[in-house]
Amino acid sequence: MKAVLFVGGWEGHNPTEFADWCKALLENNGVEVVLHDTLAPLANPETMADVDLIVPIWSSARSAHQPEFGNMTKAEEDGLLKLIAAGCGLAGWHGHMGDAFRDRPTYHFLIGGQFVAHPPGWPDNPVPSDDYVDHDITICRPGDPITRGIRSFRLKSEQYYMLVDPSNEVLATTTFSGDHLWWIEGTVIPVVWKRRWDQGRVFYCSIGHELKDLKVPQVTEIIRRGMLWAARQ
Repeated sequence: MKAVLFVGGWEGHNPTEFADWCKALLENNGVEVVLHDTLAPLANPETMADVDLIVPIWSSARSAHQPEFGNMTKAEEDGLLKLIAAGCGLAGWHGHMGDAFRDRPTYHFLIGGQFVAHPPGWPDNPVPSDDYVDHDITICRPGDPITRGIRSFRLKSEQYYMLVDPSNEVLATTTFSGDHLWWIEGTVIPVVWKRRWDQGRVFYCSIGHELKDLKVPQVTEIIRRGMLWAARQ
């Protein structure tokens, strides 16, 4: 099995650090891993016909005081769509996948969702650590192979509020309080889901603002299983 990690974009999400973690996780499961620091190979999908899994570790800055990083071209987006439709898998987490390429709506159709906020860090919070809140991750499909044997757990990090595709097969959710935005109290938002894109499989987990979040045992196992599930069968 061969996986390609696209590593770059906004340095605020420490893409290299996350890539090292992901590479080790995949290699420990017998996967050959190749890293690219450019999206250019996607524009020539025929050169990636032997790839079984793509993991985007790439995010863009959006704040007014920061420029955009790592935009995807139309040719690169078309190449990615072609690869996944042909059976290559796509898997990832947090802003590295769910908040990337905001000017490419078909990319978000592919992955099944789009990050929009993480209260209380809305719209901008000058102290990033103040964005962290204690919240529950509720496993809602305990019989699925990706979540089997994993119990619901509590996490302190960014709680992602996302717009999501109703065709997603949701595996875990989180429920928002009204502590920061009173009008979203009780809103249930998917955290982990899987979906199909023609012949390809797509997996996403919104947890992962810091590497320590991914090192939570339940999160590590969910992402490990999710990547292997998504890979070309």
